[in-house]
Amino acid sequence: MVAGARCVWRSPFLALACTPDPDIGRPCREGTMRNPWRFSVILGWLLVEAIVRAFVPALAKASRPLQELLVSEPIVGDVTADSALVWARASREAILRIEYGTEAELTAAQFTEPVRLSLERDFTAKVPLEGLRPGTRYFYRLHVQDPADPSRVFVGAIGQFLTAPAEDEWVPLTFAYSGDAGEAYQPFRLFDAVRAHSPDFFLFLGDTIYADQGPGPAAKTLVDYRLKYQGNRKDAAFQRLARETSFYVVWDDHEIANNANRTHPRLSLARQAFLEYWPIREDGAEEGRLYRSFRWGRAAELFLLDCRQYRSPQAERDGPSKTMLGAEQKAWLKAALLASPATFKFIATTVPLKYHARDSWEGYRTERQELLEFIRAQGIANVIFLAADVHYAAVLRHVEGVAEIIAGPIAQFPSPIAFVGGRPEVEFTATGMYTYALVRVFLEGSEPRAEIAIFNAQGKRLHTTRLP
Repeated sequence: MVAGARCVWRSPFLALACTPDPDIGRPCREGTMRNPWRFSVILGWLLVEAIVRAFVPALAKASRPLQELLVSEPIVGDVTADSALVWARASREAILRIEYGTEAELTAAQFTEPVRLSLERDFTAKVPLEGLRPGTRYFYRLHVQDPADPSRVFVGAIGQFLTAPAEDEWVPLTFAYSGDAGEAYQPFRLFDAVRAHSPDFFLFLGDTIYADQGPGPAAKTLVDYRLKYQGNRKDAAFQRLARETSFYVVWDDHEIANNANRTHPRLSLARQAFLEYWPIREDGAEEGRLYRSFRWGRAAELFLLDCRQYRSPQAERDGPSKTMLGAEQKAWLKAALLASPATFKFIATTVPLKYHARDSWEGYRTERQELLEFIRAQGIANVIFLAADVHYAAVLRHVEGVAEIIAGPIAQFPSPIAFVGGRPEVEFTATGMYTYALVRVFLEGSEPRAEIAIFNAQGKRLHTTRLP
């Protein structure tokens, strides 16, 4: 020891002076220690500090709750007879695996390959489950691993979903649908009423967020759009429904901005966020494609339309060149309807067919009549249009031979007026409340039937119609 230096033990945990003299800080004489027992105390403190230094970081790491890794309940979507897509999101980088099987306790389950959740997609992932059995209830849960410590794995709650029946089977079907869910109107109690029916799936018919409304400013960036989805995912009733069934989802305008069309400058950003936050199977051959169809055995086929990213501006004069669907989507819809062997064809159009503002099909009359005339001329039976967007419920039977059912909102300002009221096609309207539709397809004797009922958010049946 250098003569004259202070022999003070500098420790972040201890403030112990090791000078042997009573006067703390007095210089020690080199090579001497007048009080051996004090030296033993110092050695003891050194040992304590070594132990603390070794274990405190580990304790701090262990104290971080694993639940923080998973910030959103998973969602299952785009289910077919042999596949499903599981969506999940973490709060930071993580490794995700899905455990799934047909036993409720997952006693003989299998695992998907690990998927890394990264910042690039806002820590979201869509994991495919392939090789499933038709018409089978599956159970699943997430295993989310901390990449910084592979021994730390968060295991989520068990969810469930039903695969579609084989395409040649006639199996009864029950599903619910609605649209228009604004974060400012949470909680979304309507979803609890839907759960009581144990639907085979839920069809979310657009305006799954309100990117252009509060809370907070309107979305302008990709981060803004992502935050809007995060806000809606916090709703507990939505999480409960997502744990018990699967979803088919299509967008409308408020995922972008009010009355958006193909010219909107933020359309691609909004579409990216929409695809990141919903379990929608992406077509690698056609980037950004959202229109698609799903069979539910021989009973039904569901056609999900994209009524936004291909549409002409609403202000354009109506005529043969004005389109809501775009040429490719329209050709696909005609061909798919014509080829479908399903008894009932449900067309999810998001916006109503008639008697509304130019943002609906009323502003695209030429194309609307082209489609309706095609359906009539080809003798395509049992076509039912499903719509939302206008914040009231209605049942219409149009002169062209198709039915239209409007439902919603889930949670948004409910319209006090039904703009279709008083017309001969109108069978029923409900205003000033939140609503959803419950669709049942079944055999009555040997005759196929579709029964569609309108319910309010408390689960009270308001009206029932039967088709054909």
